[in-house]
Amino acid sequence: SQHQSPNRASIKVQLKPREQRGGIGSQAWISRVKKALDKERLAGVRVRIFSTGLRGIRFNRSDDDFALRIRGPDLAVLERIADQVLERLRGLKGIRNLQHSAEEKNQELSVRVDRKRAASYGLSVEEVGKAVRFAMQGRKVTDFIAGDRSVDILLRLNPRQMSGPADVENIILFSNTEPRVPVRLSDIAKVEIIPVPSAITRDRQQRYLEVTASLTGGHTLGEVMAEANRRLAGLELPRGYTLYEAGNLEALQEGRDLGRQLLGLALFLVFVVMAVQYESLRNPLVIILSVPFALTGVAIGLDVTGLPLSMPVWLGLIMLAGIVVNNAIVLVEYIELERQHGVALYEAIVEAARLRLRPILMTTLTTALGMLPLALALGEGSEMLQPLAVTIVSGLLFSTLVSLLLVPSVYRILNGRSLNNSGVQKRASTSRQSCS
Repeated sequence: SQHQSPNRASIKVQLKPREQRGGIGSQAWISRVKKALDKERLAGVRVRIFSTGLRGIRFNRSDDDFALRIRGPDLAVLERIADQVLERLRGLKGIRNLQHSAEEKNQELSVRVDRKRAASYGLSVEEVGKAVRFAMQGRKVTDFIAGDRSVDILLRLNPRQMSGPADVENIILFSNTEPRVPVRLSDIAKVEIIPVPSAITRDRQQRYLEVTASLTGGHTLGEVMAEANRRLAGLELPRGYTLYEAGNLEALQEGRDLGRQLLGLALFLVFVVMAVQYESLRNPLVIILSVPFALTGVAIGLDVTGLPLSMPVWLGLIMLAGIVVNNAIVLVEYIELERQHGVALYEAIVEAARLRLRPILMTTLTTALGMLPLALALGEGSEMLQPLAVTIVSGLLFSTLVSLLLVPSVYRILNGRSLNNSGVQKRASTSRQSCS
């Protein structure tokens, strides 16, 4: 077998900086080139155009965003199922370069030995295979020594005489019978060129084919996958065959699970640190209430910008969990300080809100403005980190505005109730003392 692809060619194109190409994004550029190539109507040529992301960074196992795997024992059945899947997914909005991994085949030279005829000449299948290999690939017969270099000398037939199956059939072997007679390969074997899969891949020790496509940028992977599942809902698979998702969506789901775990751990650690610092659960509860409103701001920001929930968003949420509590800590800490100096609860809250307003706004605005160029995707390659910046900016701004009103109010409710309870207990103890 010759594991080569003389029918395949690839061209890597590195785009100029965005400002030098008129602000056109990579997906828009790909769409333009795709339309131009479609107009050429190149006969027998199929062109796939896709972006590979940032150099050195891969987000999934292949270069395609959308990938479905069909797993089973028989390659012919797998190919038939893959053709049915392609037929159902054709015309699906939001994808291009739809194909399956068995569409492109290599040409392989097949030599099928007739064991009975070969045995009549005293030849085994192994001996026939060695003779064919010797004729086509050659055999090392000696070395040529030139100074301190050693060059292998191979003996083989002229490659120009091996241009097709007919030439291979004319290879001469000698029988192991007495007397030894020349035998043509065509007398004991059938030689033909057959199409074979370019590769046989396995998952969990079973063969599989992969149906892949690239996103066009107009729809999210979740939307495309939902429509694909709807179209494939009525597809009946033979027994022993399974169809499952194996592209970016699998990585996104794993990333979401990991993001939820890390976010929960971050909130727990923040709460524990504050509980140890304040030696109470009341103030940490007041402070941690600013986080849910930050999540509300993140949801609004992602909806306005049209960004999906991706791994950079989860990273931004983890960072946000430690940032948004700072404003609430500044307020609560100043209120506690004023109360230690004998200031009444209401006056301490008003004074803290008045004096801490400027520092809170300054720190919030400096952080938000610093992330704004990245959130607007102004720099080269900033599309990857834009969701992270949008998460931080929108969550921080919204939580700050809400925290300036929410934190003082909740603090007054919780601490005012505790003051009332302590006042009732104090009056009760005074009345008991007077009665005694």
